[in-house]
Amino acid sequence: METSGPTSGIPLRLGPAASTATAAWRAGQLLHATVTQGGAGRVLLAIGHRQVSAETSLRLEKGQQLTLQVQSLGQQPVLRVLSPSADLTLTAALRLLLPSQGPMTPLLSSLSQLATAPQAAVPGLIQQLIRSVVRQMPTVEAAATPRGLKQALGDSGVFLERHLLQGPAQSASVATLGADLKANLLRLLQLLRNWPPGDRHGQPVKVQKPGTANTSDTAPPAPGASAPASSSARDQVQRAVQSRLAFGGPGDPATSRPSQPTPGPAASPGSTNRAAVPPPPTHPGASAPPPLRGSAPSAQAPAQVSLDLSNRFGHLRTDLLQQTEAALARLQMNQLAALPRDAERGLLEWLFELPIRRGDELDLWSMRLFRDPRGHAQRGVPAPPAWSVQLAFDLPGLGPMQAQVQITGQQVSTQFWVEHAATLPLLREHLHELRQALLHVGLEVGELDCRPGPMQPGTPGGHEPLISEKA
Repeated sequence: METSGPTSGIPLRLGPAASTATAAWRAGQLLHATVTQGGAGRVLLAIGHRQVSAETSLRLEKGQQLTLQVQSLGQQPVLRVLSPSADLTLTAALRLLLPSQGPMTPLLSSLSQLATAPQAAVPGLIQQLIRSVVRQMPTVEAAATPRGLKQALGDSGVFLERHLLQGPAQSASVATLGADLKANLLRLLQLLRNWPPGDRHGQPVKVQKPGTANTSDTAPPAPGASAPASSSARDQVQRAVQSRLAFGGPGDPATSRPSQPTPGPAASPGSTNRAAVPPPPTHPGASAPPPLRGSAPSAQAPAQVSLDLSNRFGHLRTDLLQQTEAALARLQMNQLAALPRDAERGLLEWLFELPIRRGDELDLWSMRLFRDPRGHAQRGVPAPPAWSVQLAFDLPGLGPMQAQVQITGQQVSTQFWVEHAATLPLLREHLHELRQALLHVGLEVGELDCRPGPMQPGTPGGHEPLISEKA
């Protein structure tokens, strides 16, 4: 049996007793099967009126429905799993998000610039929220500790809806929502939409009083603002989530920049009329492949600052809206990647993008965490669990880099891929320090290696194509 993503190239081979059942099969034929005995290793499938024994590294559950395609025949036929119709909902969601998603690095550069701006270029509540968001992002020192890394993953936004479903708001959950990246981006999006487009930068918007209803021209207070009851924090995030879903996603007029330049805000008394301001240029480092299940993470360099606070305030709101929408759509794609396809039950995978503070700069670390199918049982013999972590980052002086850490039982192996040739000898020179650090915590060290060039890209999960070339 073969599937995409983490299970690419792993066959489901039928036993010798299946020869009578396969006599009428032909290559490419579609079959419908039911798992009558599940697990990892040897399974039993009901295909038609026959029971067929098969070997696979997939963890299948009893009663699971599969659509199979005959890959090859012969003494030991090979089948592969096709995407079931239940996965079409996920494919449709990805198709909706794909046009609007974009790298998070332009937004991070804008937030960093606005957080350190000497004078407020945006309304007070937006400025306060931005400074709070940047201040709560983990530092390099914190993310280098087990506890700090766990906290950073928990606040990445991938688990927001899980936090919202954990019952009545408590002090701990309120603090969690206040630090959650997706929750804060939803708050920022709502404040930006409530910022009148014609307002000059720096003018305040109306502040919602504790206990009053939220209206179209009223924005919820940012974390740390004068204080509604603790349950209001959860309510604000839930309203923001609903507002996000209510707006039409891609093509929302509130976030779409017109193709032609539009007049800026009215000129102040005594000033002369100026020509329309052109849209901002393309930012270096602001492109990255979309995050898809089964694909290796890509390094994203910090984008150059994109906001001209002194001359472009007429487009400031639109720029921030576009960047926030793109970052939220990308974060939602990370969340969808964690939903297992019906044919991949038992295959766990998460995608994360973590903003990390390095002094006054913000770096973006991309991460993919998944259970390696090679660690599953083979021929009924239990195998130790095998996990892999893939990382991608672009740090000053090092250039784009990727890494993969594989853990099987107590053994760990690490490989680095380096795109700048000058970085390769530097890493190799310090591999012995990494080996000593791993040995110090009681791990058995396997392979440690550095390679030039990028990591070989993975195969995105899901057999249903996102884009059809047929008109």
